Amino acid sequence: MKSYLKYIIVIFFALFSFYYTDKVIELSNYNDTILTSINDYASLKDTKCREGMINSDGIILGLSGINVDKNKSYSNMKGIGFKEELIEYKKEECILNKDNNLDKYIVSGNKYKNNVSLVINVINGKYYGKMISLNENINLLVNVNMIENLENKNNLLFKGNKEEFKIFRKSVDNFYCVKVDNDVIDFCKKYKVNSIKPINSIEKDLLLNVKKVLENGTIIFIDENSYNLNELGSTINYIKSRGYNIVNINQLLDWFYVDVNDIISL
Repeated sequence: MKSYLKYIIVIFFALFSFYYTDKVIELSNYNDTILTSINDYASLKDTKCREGMINSDGIILGLSGINVDKNKSYSNMKGIGFKEELIEYKKEECILNKDNNLDKYIVSGNKYKNNVSLVINVINGKYYGKMISLNENINLLVNVNMIENLENKNNLLFKGNKEEFKIFRKSVDNFYCVKVDNDVIDFCKKYKVNSIKPINSIEKDLLLNVKKVLENGTIIFIDENSYNLNELGSTINYIKSRGYNIVNINQLLDWFYVDVNDIISL
């Protein structure tokens, strides 16, 4: 009887071993299928950094890449199967980027996306309210004296001297310095704030001058006056009719990564 029971136990473990081995192989093949799908997806979607350049005026930013994070994506899908919504990404930074070039002026956003940015150079405070009401992404270039008058402190750029900068940064969290009458790089870079040099500043004849400079990545500085207010609406319509997106300055100069939605739609 004991010998009979012993044989039954041996047979049971043998059968279980075969079953377990078969399941391990099946699971391994299943996971290999997931990994293969992730690799195939990455080969289609991974985007390399497209570097910018430096010219005599300053930096033209590039567009960093984005790659599928295979390890994290695989971890998300184990036991589930391949699902696009479980893909995770990691950025591929460009060599020429904002963080590494605080001592150089930025003159343009990247040339790879059809985005432009409009900046109202506030002079007397009479017209900027009507001007920014025409598009939610218009930016304001202001000095420290304007801060108290602004309810919305988003999309702001700073002009002024070192002492004014110290006051300005206490009230505004995320901004760029702009060279207007004086160099600003030396004191702005100490606080890791990037600086912009306006190379497209328009005092009047707004529409005519925008037509001359409009291209991907352009930052257009517009003086606050009645002439430009009268032409701003038609200028915005023209920019959009040419297929450009008007974005705020932070979006324009966001070099960190390609929008994941752009990658998915490729």
